Amino acid sequence: MAKDTTEVRVAVDGVVASGLTSATAPTNAVVALPAGFFDLGYVNDSGVTETTSQTVEKIKAWQKGAVVRTTVTEGEASYKLVLIQTSRATLAEYYGADVAADGSIVLNPLRERPHRSYIIDVIDGSEVIRTYIPDGQVTEVGDQVYAAGVPIGYEVTITAYDNATIGGAAKKWYATLGVATIPTIVSVTPSGAAAGSMVKIVGTQFVGVVAVTGVKFGGVNAASFIVDDAFTIYATLPAGSAGSAPVIVTNAAGASVAAAYTRA
Repeated sequence: MAKDTTEVRVAVDGVVASGLTSATAPTNAVVALPAGFFDLGYVNDSGVTETTSQTVEKIKAWQKGAVVRTTVTEGEASYKLVLIQTSRATLAEYYGADVAADGSIVLNPLRERPHRSYIIDVIDGSEVIRTYIPDGQVTEVGDQVYAAGVPIGYEVTITAYDNATIGGAAKKWYATLGVATIPTIVSVTPSGAAAGSMVKIVGTQFVGVVAVTGVKFGGVNAASFIVDDAFTIYATLPAGSAGSAPVIVTNAAGASVAAAYTRA
């Protein structure tokens, strides 16, 4: 394999999201968080540590005690991180209970925390590594430290359990290692914009294996456009007549289905 500096990844940014085990599962790394998942906010600068461990048993033969096979007897995948936003969502993850209407929460060390689904996105510019845990549980929490100059942190370790649907404990997508896919458009706002105005295009497949190469309004190239992330493009309307101006986004894989848009 040739040396390629463009394949060196750094976890510059990221998202840790939580949802019910019934929440819609993601299908790739370049779509927005599915319905039912909620961003848990900032994680401290240690980031997320993924650990995969195995316990093995060596089978020996009678002849000279030679090891003839190694079997896996136990396996576990876990994710450790420290949440640093104090919110209802982070407290629910840490304490395993909901915050009451009066702002209180009961600390019960005998409480078993609920099973939930998790999505962890590691972001390096247009490069996205997404981990999906369909059945996870907070099985360990760290100490609470209250000290001047130190953000209050909520250290959690999420254990990922085996899931028959995905055939394992977690599924990972590497955005730029997949097959190029045609973009899709979900919305274009605001409506009724005039030439020279900027609009926001929300959709999918705006970054990944291939980059967006063009944005058109009514068949005319946008005056300019910026791909903000995998799901968002900001485009400036070109000159043109008022009325219908369907929006199309293209990449090397092809063109999106036109999204209806009316311009001023």
